Amino acid sequence: MRDFCGYGLPSPSLAPAFASAVCDVLGHGAQGGAVTMLLETAAQETHLGRYRDPTPNGAGRGLCQCDPIGFQDVIARARDVDLYAVQKYFGFDLRSTEHSQLDASPLLSFVVCRLFYKLIPEPFPTDLPGRAAYWKKYYNTRAGKGTVGEYIENVKRFC
Repeated sequence: MRDFCGYGLPSPSLAPAFASAVCDVLGHGAQGGAVTMLLETAAQETHLGRYRDPTPNGAGRGLCQCDPIGFQDVIARARDVDLYAVQKYFGFDLRSTEHSQLDASPLLSFVVCRLFYKLIPEPFPTDLPGRAAYWKKYYNTRAGKGTVGEYIENVKRFC
């Protein structure tokens, strides 16, 4: 398997720095698990940038594979204070950002992923099986092809 395929990430080893920067601005979660959740989501969705979604026109975009409907929903429902913080610290005006821009910026992908998870009132679980089930329930949903077992395997392999 190639070490890297895209999404603007120079090396998978840099993903924790991007995720940490995003969580420093948008919050680490009630139990401090947001960085872990972002990295594990990216490990499941793109093997931390090593796997490119083969769907024509990129149904899922970016390091965390956000789909167009989810992208629009996150931006529409994100708190103004969070949108302001993203613009102030990272320079992204999310209300004028295009879905396709996720492909070129791991930072932007983690921002959208973190904002997505902030919309869920339930805190991040503290154990891997719990986070896998949380990802499946909220991020991948019943309609998604991913499984809890696959998530656990990908986290162990790529994180």
